[in-house]
Amino acid sequence: MPFDRRTGTHMTDLQRVNRSFDWAREAARTTTYSHVVVIALSVLILGCDSDNREVKTGAAQAEATPVRGYVMARWFDEIPHDEPGECPEGLNVTEVEYFSEQWERYMVERTRVREEEGRFLEWDHALLPPDACQDPRAQPDPGYLTLNGPARVSGLDLDGVASSRSAAQAGQCGHDDFVDPDGRPGIDNQAWRLMGCVRGYRPNDLMDRLHKANTMINEGGYAILMEISGMDDPVNDDDVAVQFLSSAAPVSLNALGEPMEMVSFTAHSDTTYHNAVARGRIVDGVLTTDPVDLRLKIKQQTQDNAVYYRDARIRGTVLADGRIEGTLGAYWDNENFWSMMNDHMIGDRHQGRNAAFNRGFMCAGLYHAIPRVADGHPDPETGECTSMSMALHFEAKPAFVIRPTLASRD
Repeated sequence: MPFDRRTGTHMTDLQRVNRSFDWAREAARTTTYSHVVVIALSVLILGCDSDNREVKTGAAQAEATPVRGYVMARWFDEIPHDEPGECPEGLNVTEVEYFSEQWERYMVERTRVREEEGRFLEWDHALLPPDACQDPRAQPDPGYLTLNGPARVSGLDLDGVASSRSAAQAGQCGHDDFVDPDGRPGIDNQAWRLMGCVRGYRPNDLMDRLHKANTMINEGGYAILMEISGMDDPVNDDDVAVQFLSSAAPVSLNALGEPMEMVSFTAHSDTTYHNAVARGRIVDGVLTTDPVDLRLKIKQQTQDNAVYYRDARIRGTVLADGRIEGTLGAYWDNENFWSMMNDHMIGDRHQGRNAAFNRGFMCAGLYHAIPRVADGHPDPETGECTSMSMALHFEAKPAFVIRPTLASRD
């Protein structure tokens, strides 16, 4: 047993390790940086017993459980492929089709100005109808088409009920749930009912192609981070803590343009984007969490905003290589959804109208349709449902999350 010259007694293994750290801390106050490096290496060596035994108690084991960090390598909305649902009345129209004469005159003038004067006309030019993407009440409801029939849609059962609009009671947000591709009923994903008859959201169209190309990650969007603490066993663990955070930096890519793992990311300086910790558990390698609200910074092309998901929870598979793949389900706040869909900017110029045209809908129609599909968080005074269920898919790769010392905010 090692002998302690200071006390004249023999030390246990645990006492020897603790004494090594005490010695290192004391020496660090009086040594140069190079000496500290040598001391740190010495501590590591002293911490390894000659017969390779580990010094652990129940409390020490809990403290020793590392916090595991992750960065989202993929993050994309659910778009079903095999049975996406039918749109018997066709797909939604854009302003160019709905206000065809006004848009035709505008495009003639836009071409003339570009060719003769070398400039561009604004999207809110007087030749066009008022811009409903900036003021949704500027136009009447054009008759937005939602996906009202069945479909096989991935997602989570957020309310624990296989809901149907016909069985909804007073004060409830009536809606018809989906069935997922494996036949599980009760899937809450009203966002697909809202966007399922929009050209750009149909399988293999614009948004699906952007998801497959992983543009939000590969084009320099803000990194979305996750930390899991208390994970003693990645296969079965009845108590873990999961937290989502935003970073102000993009995801690091390798030479092939793929998200890298085991890279350090600093959490966003604004603690608004350090979300509440969710309690979770792992059963047979599947991680599930209890619901918490999430605010996350999102940047993709002309979109630079933050999502607000209410009662968000995840279900994901913890893979042998350390990655986690799964689904996030939540209720997307209606006002925030509207902002995310339309507040697109290039400099100080609003691009919501252009974005709506490219994806295939009218902003006025979308605005009036949101309350019709909303299925969450009824207002206690008006009874209006203020959020809609949604689902997205993610792949999380191991990473290091750095939490800077944050100055108090004004």
